[in-house]
Amino acid sequence: MEVVIGKTAGFCAGVKNAVEIAKKELINNKKIYCLGELVHNSQVVKELEENGMITVNSIDEIPDGEKVLFRAHGEAKKVYEKAKNKKLEIIDLTCKKVVLIHDKVEKESKDSFIIIIGKKNHPETIGTKGFAGNNSYVVETEDDILTAYINFKKTNLSKVYIVAQTTISSNYFDLLSKKIEEKFIEAVTVIDKTICIATELRQKETMEMSKDFHIMVIIGGKNSSNTKELVKVAEKNCEKVFCVECSDELNEKDFLNIEKVGIMAGASTPNNSIKEIENKLKNYN
Repeated sequence: MEVVIGKTAGFCAGVKNAVEIAKKELINNKKIYCLGELVHNSQVVKELEENGMITVNSIDEIPDGEKVLFRAHGEAKKVYEKAKNKKLEIIDLTCKKVVLIHDKVEKESKDSFIIIIGKKNHPETIGTKGFAGNNSYVVETEDDILTAYINFKKTNLSKVYIVAQTTISSNYFDLLSKKIEEKFIEAVTVIDKTICIATELRQKETMEMSKDFHIMVIIGGKNSSNTKELVKVAEKNCEKVFCVECSDELNEKDFLNIEKVGIMAGASTPNNSIKEIENKLKNYN
């Protein structure tokens, strides 16, 4: 059985930077708090927690004056203000691409209605909306467009500025942004496709690989948005697609008489997880 790993599989630059800095900080600190999962991968988070990182769901859980990591997904503007009031020392690991989106929507919100195409409950989207202000709306599905339009009509704004959660499907963004433009016909609409280039390249490679392999194995965290998108992309061309986080989730019987297996991994998947799964698949021979 031939096992091929995608060239774009694994840590993106933002996640790699966040994990490396977190590890360095933990060397010099007995404990450090992290607001939410640093990255959407339980293995990575577990390793960091074993070295002193304390994951919390709310900034209220952090004692005043302590040190806190802000994850790669970013946080809402009010969270920064609250951290300042609590005199917390912030280690800001927000991906630079996400910071750029925050800057853009905050600037554009002065005279535009902001629409964020993405998952409503995803931490990155929540953070971006926090910088976009009240005159903004998150569009996750086509059904949300009408509600966004109703909210837009309540304002005196004539411009609409559309951005994307960095990890959503490129094709899905194109579809929804076109539908929004058609609905907001009287508005001046600016479409800013802020999907991360690494996300687009990974999705494109997954699409091509899925045409050539009998089975695709997508590696990533269960709550990783970009990993879920990779699964959807692979399923368009490949009959068998397995999404796993670790090698224990693989079953040898699923790979009997299979000649070629392709591996792709989400942006929060460490190299050791990819290698572990590659070795297990090769041992099935």
